[in-house]
Amino acid sequence: MKRVFPAVLLAYSVMAGADPKPEPLFQNRFFTLSQDNALLCATSRQQFIPAGALTTIIQFYEANRPELRKQAVAVLTDHKNAEHLADLADYRRDCAGSGFADLCVLEKYWDDREAAWRALALFYDTKTVVKHSDTYMLDNNYPAPRFSADHLRIFEKAIRKIPAFLRETISKAKPTDNLEQEIAAKPTAMQALILDAFPEDYKTNIWQDHTHPLTFVPGYGFRQQTVAQVYSGQNLIIFTVKTFDKGKEGSTWRDIDLEYLVDFRLPIVVHEIAHTIDNFHFWNGQDDLYFFNRYRKISNDKETSKIIADARLALWPSRWFEAFEYLWEVHDGRYDGNSQEKFAELLAQYILIPERLKQSSPEAYQWLHDAVFRGIEYQGYDTCGNPLTRPLNWWQNATARMLGH
Repeated sequence: MKRVFPAVLLAYSVMAGADPKPEPLFQNRFFTLSQDNALLCATSRQQFIPAGALTTIIQFYEANRPELRKQAVAVLTDHKNAEHLADLADYRRDCAGSGFADLCVLEKYWDDREAAWRALALFYDTKTVVKHSDTYMLDNNYPAPRFSADHLRIFEKAIRKIPAFLRETISKAKPTDNLEQEIAAKPTAMQALILDAFPEDYKTNIWQDHTHPLTFVPGYGFRQQTVAQVYSGQNLIIFTVKTFDKGKEGSTWRDIDLEYLVDFRLPIVVHEIAHTIDNFHFWNGQDDLYFFNRYRKISNDKETSKIIADARLALWPSRWFEAFEYLWEVHDGRYDGNSQEKFAELLAQYILIPERLKQSSPEAYQWLHDAVFRGIEYQGYDTCGNPLTRPLNWWQNATARMLGH
């Protein structure tokens, strides 16, 4: 059957005199679920949607919605920081004469056309927000880290590994309005760390239906020690950019004596999205959420906690835990973190190394297959045809030692 593209259908309906209706947002029809290994067995330069195709996605959703782009760009550039607001005011002034003022603002915000268009297309199709941190400068000399077009591409790939129905539940989240009240009983030093890491503009980053899209921001996470972080009760993922990028292909690790040949940032993003699935799997989208563990999660549910605890998880892919996770979470050659961390890795291994998980933890695999993924199965890293890593040569090892990698 010959495929008819959406633009053709729209043109035909106009010619026929019909009154075309706008397409519903967030269809996941362009950034589709990837169950095979194509996105896994790839470098950062492979397997993302080409920049030229982003226009089609944007036009598909904006047709007959004259105000949509303005509203979406407002969410994608939403900040409270005065310096961000000043920048945005300058962008709007510079773009005022443009026929595409809102898109022009987004391009200036990202300082990259592809990044701006990919951020907009991802939002329209998958209800995901990727934005800068509300922190503008770390001090007077150093700007806060920011994402680039490269990060948007790896986020796109990771999102495509998560079924749409799981991400739809995540997007029902509402901002926590009483954070200070909810953490009041915790030690003063811990309260300060939590409030310092929590983005100030998170509460306002909502869509018209008062849902909070899954959101990625750069930052430093808890105590500035983690590669990425998700707070309990939230669907916001904070990435420590410099550390996160050590998983990109070409990175060398002396402590595990390996060089990555594919982009191993993808497992990190999948693991963090798994935390948001844990947070909202049982939520009905209506009740108030509370901070930390005052609500039902997969990882603290009585019926599932034993399955999680009994699961035997590989130290894989390529022992990346030794580079990114604390070593005390490794026991007897296997990953054995706390319940929340172990669940996130269990779900990630279902997606990334299902062939191993099926052998090592058949009960957990079957539970995920039936109760979480609704029968969806994957091909994992073990089915890749080419090597994923290689040992460091003498020069790489010496260089990595000097750089502290």
